[in-house]
Amino acid sequence: MRYEPPRPRTCPPRSSSFNSPPPPPIPHRLVSMVVAMASTGKPLLSQHQTDIKPPQDFLENGRRYCGFRRGKYMFPVDEAEMDRMDIYHKFFSVARREALHTHAFIPNYDSGPRILDLGCGTGIWAIDMAEIPPNLRFVQRDIESPWHGLDLDAWDLIHMRMLAGSLSSWPDTYAMIFRWGPPLPGRRAISFLTLLSRHLKPGYGVMEHVEIDMEPRCDDGTAPPHSKLVEWTRLLLDATARAQRPLAFNPHTRRQLERAGFVDIREQIIKVPLNPWEKDPHLKDIGRWYNLGLTQGLQALSLGPLTRVWQWTAAEVEALIADVKKEICSKRYHFYCNMYVLLPFPPISRPRSMARGDTASCSLRTAHHRRHIWTARRPAQS
Repeated sequence: MRYEPPRPRTCPPRSSSFNSPPPPPIPHRLVSMVVAMASTGKPLLSQHQTDIKPPQDFLENGRRYCGFRRGKYMFPVDEAEMDRMDIYHKFFSVARREALHTHAFIPNYDSGPRILDLGCGTGIWAIDMAEIPPNLRFVQRDIESPWHGLDLDAWDLIHMRMLAGSLSSWPDTYAMIFRWGPPLPGRRAISFLTLLSRHLKPGYGVMEHVEIDMEPRCDDGTAPPHSKLVEWTRLLLDATARAQRPLAFNPHTRRQLERAGFVDIREQIIKVPLNPWEKDPHLKDIGRWYNLGLTQGLQALSLGPLTRVWQWTAAEVEALIADVKKEICSKRYHFYCNMYVLLPFPPISRPRSMARGDTASCSLRTAHHRRHIWTARRPAQS
């Protein structure tokens, strides 16, 4: 039986039923601020400064790609890709039983927690965290360059999701979030801002990192011989590794987090079926949403890496992904992959109960997502 994914229309309202309740919502205070950063790396601290414009996006094989540091990010930034990012947000919401985050925390000052979202995609996670989108601020920023304008020791929660394929060095990124000790040998000092800099709030700040391991798994022998899905995954992961933007799940994550100074690293693994072949209702729902996002994103994931690295033609890519789509939509093949939710704590910082207060929500996009920071706050509830 072949599963036909639904058309990618507006996501349905979230279900209110889940086994374990997420952390309570955060009240907000509204703040209006606009900060932009041009591709030159010089911050524009006034919303009235518009003389420096970001590089123009460019078209390639019928898709629009980001012009910022052209070619480093290999996936499109057009409307079709933004729609897929929103579908993936719904998928993550279903997989995590409507929880936007796992960490519960309290701020150590009256103005409320400050939240930094790295690689925010369309900004939908930050908007949901802030509850309302008005007066969001944006900043163009490269995660792998110094984070000018973002305070050190200032963030209660730093959130990362689906950054594989966007970064060249996980250790450098972890060191920007938190670094306990001297810089790693052989690393450029610019990657660390200053030698002992960190952005998590000492004693209070926590980090949450969510990634999908795209390696297809099958435990019951139903996978077809000479699987096109397995071939496509190998080609894609090898191409992104050669481009120094590996899409593969980082097997050294725990060790690199420990070297950055994190302790008590907790890990949650969530099974992600590639379509609703599972009998369990929750896994079936996960598979339904992941299948929708993956089928809509096969072209976006494949065109850049396969044409730029392997020198394929667009027609050859389309032929391969047509075969891949048949496999991932067939309920005869019980493929799945794993989602990893990593919860590392800096020294002293531990899970806490959420207190009422104000919240600032920031999102730092990578080059493909226009490097925006979105901030929203609203009045605290009495």
